[in-house]
Amino acid sequence: MNQTTKIVLSLVIGILIGAGGMALLSPLGTGTSGVTYTITTAGSTTVYPLSQEWATRFNADFPNFVVNPSTGGSGLGQSQIADGVIDIGASSSYPKDEYLTANPDIGIIPVSADALGIVANPAVNGTSFKMDCDMVVAIFQRNVTTWEVFESTFNVVVDATGDINVYVRSDASGTTATFAKWLETADDNTNANGAEYEWNYGHDEAISWPSGLNAVEGNPGVASGTENDANGIGYVGLAFMEDLTPIDLYNPGIDEYITPSLENALKALPAEITDPGQNLMNSVHDGAYPIARLLFYLVNLDNLSWPTIIYLNWVLTQGQQYIAGIGYIPIIGTSAMTYAQSVVASLSPTE
Repeated sequence: MNQTTKIVLSLVIGILIGAGGMALLSPLGTGTSGVTYTITTAGSTTVYPLSQEWATRFNADFPNFVVNPSTGGSGLGQSQIADGVIDIGASSSYPKDEYLTANPDIGIIPVSADALGIVANPAVNGTSFKMDCDMVVAIFQRNVTTWEVFESTFNVVVDATGDINVYVRSDASGTTATFAKWLETADDNTNANGAEYEWNYGHDEAISWPSGLNAVEGNPGVASGTENDANGIGYVGLAFMEDLTPIDLYNPGIDEYITPSLENALKALPAEITDPGQNLMNSVHDGAYPIARLLFYLVNLDNLSWPTIIYLNWVLTQGQQYIAGIGYIPIIGTSAMTYAQSVVASLSPTE
């Protein structure tokens, strides 16, 4: 690509970004140069199905552009984008302060919203189930290990008997970090029977789980393990709940049990976002699901190509129409989109 072409493309990108990312992109000049531009992504297994769908749709719009998504967990996406070995890191959790301090040149872009759910095998309790945070902590911390003890401890009725078989993530996962952060809010609710628990395992993306849990890889691994185990329970992103019993979770901010859904997760978003890492859990907004989160793309500002910027603009415009079909939540018209557009508008290619 000659210098004149680079200048023209930079101007086109500037116009698109300057319009707040809302201009509709068209396959300008595709199919004529014979050059293929490749964009690589890696990271979150939650974001991966969305990246796959976007890769297909983006290539249909821009035949000369190929997006190659891969998975590996949010931790991998964060480390590889910091090292500059990929174009985009996918993360289902906001990076920790230590990461941000060590990597000040990472741009963080919300691309979708999501909810994280606790799911059980349908045999555990038929088609309905309710839990508060203390109940979930007791299970995942192994304070209670059988369904009979769970019944007596929390004065509830469960169809299952025998061991509680718990499925968790073995890989470095933003889903795990988000889940564990919510477990740390157990003090926000009070059980009438005095069954109070405190989460003691932190909220890192990789957790040293208590012995006796089944550690598997990715959201698909947790979903599959739970689905194939009549006594199984686990945690997954909203898009991975099919064929499992989603558990209604107690939101102490509004004193209600809320069903995990796209609509209820979106209710947790505030009217304005100045920090994409701000807490969305236990929102006081009416009907808000207690474990809502944003999903992110990360870019390295010192290693940023113009095709990556074009793709990011597309994600925040045309790409949003494909999100609901994958099981996630579009952010068009929300405070998250306003923030994302401001970040992309500030990007400049370094190559």
